[in-house]
Amino acid sequence: MRMTWLALLVTACGSGSGDSRDADITLTQPLTSTEVSTSAAASTSTSSASAAPTTSGSGTSGELSTSGTTMPASATDASTTALTSGSSSSGDVKLDLPVPVDMPIPVHDIPGLKSITFWETTGNVTDYTFLVGGPELNNLLPDPLSPENRDIQGTSVEFYDVYYSEEDGTFNADGSYLTIAGSFGAKLPAGGGLNLAEISLNYDDNSVEYGSFLASFLGLGDNYAPGSEPNAIDGKLETPTTMGNNVDEPNKRLRVTLGFKSSLMPG
Repeated sequence: MRMTWLALLVTACGSGSGDSRDADITLTQPLTSTEVSTSAAASTSTSSASAAPTTSGSGTSGELSTSGTTMPASATDASTTALTSGSSSSGDVKLDLPVPVDMPIPVHDIPGLKSITFWETTGNVTDYTFLVGGPELNNLLPDPLSPENRDIQGTSVEFYDVYYSEEDGTFNADGSYLTIAGSFGAKLPAGGGLNLAEISLNYDDNSVEYGSFLASFLGLGDNYAPGSEPNAIDGKLETPTTMGNNVDEPNKRLRVTLGFKSSLMPG
């Protein structure tokens, strides 16, 4: 998906960015493939020739780079760049009008998006599909999660909440990211919980888009497998994350937050 950058120049005067519980699974390759980020931070990179933004870093500490110019990531919150003025070679005053910046859009505003599937692995890969406008994605469930208070259940002590969010996993019904967060109540020798294989966006034309950006995450406990987080965006349903347990920190939730090209790089 490409982003078009429009620069307008006006002359004012004159011319001039695995769970050990799992069984062996043979699955087909997802319909769309994406580049894999191997870091804990979001990473999006395009060539300078396309002048598309590049973001790097964790949380909001990244930078936006366009055509060799670097500015704070907070610049993505603005719809235009700053006005600049100078003189043309003929001595006339020159004014560069604002250059539009493609802004992330809410996931639910992605054109043609019908539903969202969370592929969770507890022994086998199970798909949990929710409508874009459904109550699951548009609400944050209160703690504690339980069999009566959850969107997804893995084992008898494994409960998850799914929702639209900000990059850091904070709930936002108009967020540009998707989050799965929850609890797993078993330590070693049990395998770690929150085994997310992929999140898929399902479109009206039956096409599927998998996550492209590992925005943020939280793993806890003695059965957490650090480094498994990029499995959530590797395009393979047989490779899940293993985010551990929150037995010793019940006030915290295991979490994985993903971004998608269609919401972060619209156009």
